[in-house]
Amino acid sequence: MTDTLVRADAVAPSAVPPHVSRAERALAKRLRGRSRSVWVTVALVVAVAAAVLLGIETVLFALGRSPALVSLETVHAALTGGGMTGAIVAVAAGLFGLVCLWGAIAPGRTHRRMLVAGRVPMVVDDAIVAGALSRVAGTSAALGHAHVSTRLGARQARIALIPATGFPIDRTAVSAEVDDLLAQLGAAPRLSARVDIASEGRLS
Repeated sequence: MTDTLVRADAVAPSAVPPHVSRAERALAKRLRGRSRSVWVTVALVVAVAAAVLLGIETVLFALGRSPALVSLETVHAALTGGGMTGAIVAVAAGLFGLVCLWGAIAPGRTHRRMLVAGRVPMVVDDAIVAGALSRVAGTSAALGHAHVSTRLGARQARIALIPATGFPIDRTAVSAEVDDLLAQLGAAPRLSARVDIASEGRLS
C-alpha cells in the first residue's frame, strides 16, 4: 500500500494578483490555449478534395467520358432525390460539421500554466514545473531522480516518492519544501501538493 499525505490547503494564490494587467492575462491565456490549426487543416483538406473531385467529374462529363469516381447525375440525384443515399450523405456532412464546430469552440488547453510570483507573469510547460517539484522533493528526501516522479493536474501536483531501502522519508519536511516552492512559483490557477510515499523501498 502507499502511504499518502494530502495537502489540501492552498499554498499558492487562488487568483491572479492585481499587479498582473489585463493585457498580460489575455496574452498568457492565448499562450496556454490549444492551437486550432489541426481543425483548420482537416476542413481545408476535405474542402479541397471535394473541389478537385467535382472539377474532375465536371471535365469528364463535359468531354462525354465515364466518371472517375461518381457521375454528376448520381450526385445530383442523391442530394435532391432523397432516399437512403441522400440521407447517408446528409448525416455524414452533418457529423463532420459538428465535429469541426466542436473542435473550434471546445475549451482547448495545452500542458502549460501561468506563474505570477514575479512582476511579469510567465507561461511555462508543466514539465518544467513538475521537474522543479521533483528536484525539491528529491533533495529534501535525499533521493535520486529515479526515486521521484511528479504529475501535474489542473489544480494538483502529485509527487510520488520511493524511499531508498533503510532510509525513511520525513514527510513533513518534503511537504514543507514542496509547499514553499509552490508559494514561490505562484501558479495560476493555484496548485496544491499531494505527496505519495511508497511503503516499500528500493536500492539506490
